[in-house]
Amino acid sequence: MSELGELFRQIRLDKNWSIRKAANKMGISYSYLSILEKGVDPRTGKDSSPRPETLKIISKAYNYPYEELMKAAGYLDENESLGRKFDLAIFVSNVNLLMGAMSVEKFSEDIYAKTGYHIKSTQIRSYLNGDIEPFPGTFNILCKYAEVTMDFWYKFNTPETLAKEKSKYRETINKPFEHSFTKDYESFTSLNKDIKTFVSDSENIPYIEIAMEAQKKNLNSETLKNIVETMINEIDNNLD
Repeated sequence: MSELGELFRQIRLDKNWSIRKAANKMGISYSYLSILEKGVDPRTGKDSSPRPETLKIISKAYNYPYEELMKAAGYLDENESLGRKFDLAIFVSNVNLLMGAMSVEKFSEDIYAKTGYHIKSTQIRSYLNGDIEPFPGTFNILCKYAEVTMDFWYKFNTPETLAKEKSKYRETINKPFEHSFTKDYESFTSLNKDIKTFVSDSENIPYIEIAMEAQKKNLNSETLKNIVETMINEIDNNLD
């Protein structure tokens, strides 16, 4: 039995449900649920591998966190799910904080304007009413919209902590760029003075581009020398 299948079985047994009762709650056949619990499809000998849509059905029937099932199935890694239990009250509180005085419709439009992704107003209302739980993709969109990390959604926040989370988010986003920039800058400052003068001259950009392209194609120095000499000759002929 696979770890995921064992999890399905354990959740069912904890609720003291028969496999037929559980399957009936989910609207699927008990034979299919049996396959999921065993973790292997006897017809093919392969892992049962339930899809995210199936996991959502199981999550709703068992009232078990969807993100935990997604993690167990391998759709989410530890960093994405953060191994924490979702709390709808916290989520709703934070959504209301982001909405402020905006209507749900305006909030939906603002999310699209700032991220390019739609979260329909009807969907937002369902979250606020506690009818459905947000999908993992919803968190990603809202993190981008509010400029917050995933940590934001696992605690109650205030305007002050929201500002801190935005700062934390920007540091996370900019860190790789800053590291790369610092590394490149250090490499540049360590160059010979004549070389720094050469690469800083806009007229030499064509030669630098050729050198970079030659490096990508693993051209030898002799070939590169011939290319540069050809370019110089063409420039001289044009000046004449």
